[in-house]
Amino acid sequence: MGSILTMARKEMRHLFFSPIAYTFMIVFVALVTFFFWKDFFEVRQTTMVYFFAIFPWTFPLLISGITMRAWAEERKQGTLEFLLTSPVQTWHVMLGKFLAGLVLVALCLLLTLWTPITVSTFGALDSGPVWGGYLGGLLMGSTFLAVGMFVGSFTQDQIVSFLVGVIVMYALVFLGHPYVSTEFGANSTFGTFARVISPLTHFESIGRGVVDLRDIFYFVAIAAFFLYLNARVIDLRRWR
Repeated sequence: MGSILTMARKEMRHLFFSPIAYTFMIVFVALVTFFFWKDFFEVRQTTMVYFFAIFPWTFPLLISGITMRAWAEERKQGTLEFLLTSPVQTWHVMLGKFLAGLVLVALCLLLTLWTPITVSTFGALDSGPVWGGYLGGLLMGSTFLAVGMFVGSFTQDQIVSFLVGVIVMYALVFLGHPYVSTEFGANSTFGTFARVISPLTHFESIGRGVVDLRDIFYFVAIAAFFLYLNARVIDLRRWR
């Protein structure tokens, strides 16, 4: 556990001293608050539903911005070889990077807390969907972090890592969009599979304020799956 926390602290220093990380944090907070407040006074409802609905469509940009340097920078600077030849286990390094990214995601969510606080001044605000939205955001963020780190382990180019990460994450989100169900049939095998595999479906479920263990299991399982694949990719490099 000590080596994991050491790696996490090391990665956090890189993230918090990087202007790129701050740029994506500012862009994320600016986008979700802008699009929410833009429609808030037109809707005239004290609800955060529209606020959290923006998360799945902005998270791919934020998470890809965080993960694009996780492995690419190590490979570019030649420090990955040092890590792979050190006695530190691969999954210690990987979990350290994952935890550092999760801290940054949590910080981004904290920076948006002023929005529900402000909305509550306009009328009674149901706290269930608010807490559900933030819990779902953290779970979805952890899943996207695992996906982004896995994608980034194949390249030393940060731009390529960012672009491929964005494409993969948006593809996963889009699978849960009603358009897919309408196009292929809501009861079709592909339509059902698309809804089940998409983080959008499970995020929206938690965002309604009803925390279902199946939704939590989905996010944990998908994150664990991609972290496992990530470890295997890095292990292959270690054995080479």
